[in-house]
Amino acid sequence: MKALLINPPTGRYIRSDRCQAPVDSRVAEPPRPPMDLAYIASVLERVGVEARIKDYPMEGRGFKKAAADLSSFMADMLIIDVTTPTIKNDLIICDIAKSINPRIMTIAKGAHFLVFDREILAEFKNLDVVVRGEPEMTIKELAGGREYSQVLGITFRQNFEIIRNPDRSFLDDLDGLPFPARHLFNNHLYRTPDTNEPIAFISTSRGCPQRCIFCASGIVSGRKIRLRSVPSVIVEIKECIKKYNMSNFFFSADTFTWDKEWVIDLCKEIINKNIKIRWGTNSRVDTLDEDRISWMKKAGCHIIGFGAESASQLILDKIKKGINVEQINNVISLCKRYDIESFLIFVIGFPWETNETISDTVDFVKKTEASFIEVNIAYPFPGTEFYDIAKESGLFEEAALFNHNYSTPLVRSYSLDINELAKSRKKILMAFYMRPAYFAKRISRIDSPKVAFNYFKYGMRLINNLSRN
Repeated sequence: MKALLINPPTGRYIRSDRCQAPVDSRVAEPPRPPMDLAYIASVLERVGVEARIKDYPMEGRGFKKAAADLSSFMADMLIIDVTTPTIKNDLIICDIAKSINPRIMTIAKGAHFLVFDREILAEFKNLDVVVRGEPEMTIKELAGGREYSQVLGITFRQNFEIIRNPDRSFLDDLDGLPFPARHLFNNHLYRTPDTNEPIAFISTSRGCPQRCIFCASGIVSGRKIRLRSVPSVIVEIKECIKKYNMSNFFFSADTFTWDKEWVIDLCKEIINKNIKIRWGTNSRVDTLDEDRISWMKKAGCHIIGFGAESASQLILDKIKKGINVEQINNVISLCKRYDIESFLIFVIGFPWETNETISDTVDFVKKTEASFIEVNIAYPFPGTEFYDIAKESGLFEEAALFNHNYSTPLVRSYSLDINELAKSRKKILMAFYMRPAYFAKRISRIDSPKVAFNYFKYGMRLINNLSRN
């Protein structure tokens, strides 16, 4: 049995089911390795499947190269990681695969199928199976030859009928998964924005109990937080250091800092075992305190990303974020005290957005001492409460759902159209990054010519992106 697992050649996107963001239109987002595919591949290898991973966008290769790989490898299974914005183009590869090998099993995974599984199968006749939810055990069973009707968490075509099997339960024991198959892709394609060094992404948990109306994490990963054990994470860190010569890490989780005791235990183990690494992670602004951040700093943390979303309390309440603006300010001060970079992510364009709420965010970023910001425009991922509200209110055309993303607005608010939202994104980014005081601060923190060059490179990307909007 052979399996080819791919990021299709349809643009550089973060293809985790929770975050489906375009890399090149963002301020300083490092491209992420195909970790979902790497987990699937490692599970397949464990049962004797020969697996290959191809990240065509990062390799700079197109459909011609994908067709050549399908011809030379002659895989029995093609596993495609899709995003909602790119799905219509992603699945073109199914037609190519079937023309080369009519017997190949074509499988697609992605959050889109939690809602629109039947519709996509009906449209793409050469797509055999879609996976809903966590993919590892589902695809393992498909590779093992289990009858489609017996595999939980899939929707498939049988004869001329589309059949939706019951959902699969979430994995409770994440330690039971093998480490992702990093040996199947080029780790040096994925680098830090500042030092341009290879970066390893390590998944530490799955699940989020929060109910933010725009986020797919609760749908994709469930409301229960499932933590890996600290020893398991430590062993994976060591493997990345010894086997792949990597010292930069991003600890990936829906909210890394949720469990205080676990965070501190992990940091203590990194310190006790004398593991010298530089790492970043993400957090809610209300799950970081003095105890956690002090241990994180000692263990090598240098940057933390926060979902600030808005500086308008009205918007924060409407989107059920469960935080307030004061908490955003407090966590920035906390990071500054411990000399940790803070990265705020804002989301504009919810139905209640007005010129006044945009102004609240503009005023905030002009004064904030955060290190970096990003501004997304709200995108209605199917299955989220935001999608339902926007659809019921007639704020977007569902046929236009595809080929839009966090940077190209699709949904208007009750009072602002999509052109006004695009201009507002630009306005917020310029209000933050074009401050003389901000330039002076960033220059003062540059400690090498390499970092200076990379700041310049990303600065030019920001200017180019803003000039196109």
